[in-house]
Amino acid sequence: MTTEQQPTSRTTREVDLLWGLDRPAPRRGPRPKLSREAVVDAAVAVADAEGLEAVSMQRVAKELGYTTMSLYRHVDSKEDMLVLMSDRAMEGTPPAPRPDRGWRAGVEEWVHEVMEVYRRHPWAIQLPLSGPPVGPNGLRWMEAGLREVVRSGLDVGGALQMLSMLSSLLRDTLRLEADMARAAREAGSTMAEAERDYSVGLRKVVTREEFPTIAMMLESAVLEEEPPPGRPDRLGGPAEEFDFSLHRVLDGIEVHVGRLRAEREGGGGDAPAR
Repeated sequence: MTTEQQPTSRTTREVDLLWGLDRPAPRRGPRPKLSREAVVDAAVAVADAEGLEAVSMQRVAKELGYTTMSLYRHVDSKEDMLVLMSDRAMEGTPPAPRPDRGWRAGVEEWVHEVMEVYRRHPWAIQLPLSGPPVGPNGLRWMEAGLREVVRSGLDVGGALQMLSMLSSLLRDTLRLEADMARAAREAGSTMAEAERDYSVGLRKVVTREEFPTIAMMLESAVLEEEPPPGRPDRLGGPAEEFDFSLHRVLDGIEVHVGRLRAEREGGGGDAPAR
């Protein structure tokens, strides 16, 4: 009688892949010239230079000077390579705990550092997410962010929800910014110029009677500011105004925690807020 082997879950497989638990024990003798790390490094370099659509097993093999079949000894598929690339993109040191334990400043620093990671590897925001991070680099960033949100007074469950929302908001904002920048480049302009063109175009059709709030927006010329000298692409991008959204989320957490703290003090409880 044989026992059927249970299929490995996606999460378990990704943990094994990202932590190297799927690799066979090293053999004696000279180390092979090609490695999984070299494959992932080459794939990241291609994506950084030409975008995610340029990444393929064949292209990475060409960059390394090996046959495509050689890569399959180290990475089973392009899907696995993308998983490895996603965690590699998060390589780096997350912010350390703040000595003053200022959770708002800690969350802001974390968000800005993550934003810079994605700007160094803009293709990473195009990768689909199957769930929370499980790789070593992703977990380090998750730990740092969760640590700061927990300091607000939320319990771990509530803090995880808030961190997930902030991460989603940041990724969606950067993805929109990347799409807008790509469209502007294809039109031979910058995002700032595209926003001014948008404003000029709307003035032809928007009336105060039909679109009073949009008309007010156009009259205020919020889409027609001049970019700072030497930075023509940094004005007009949604991520440039991300701090406004971030601060409103942090305001909400602060108000929520304060209200629950007042309720606990009135009722004599001491459970963490959620």
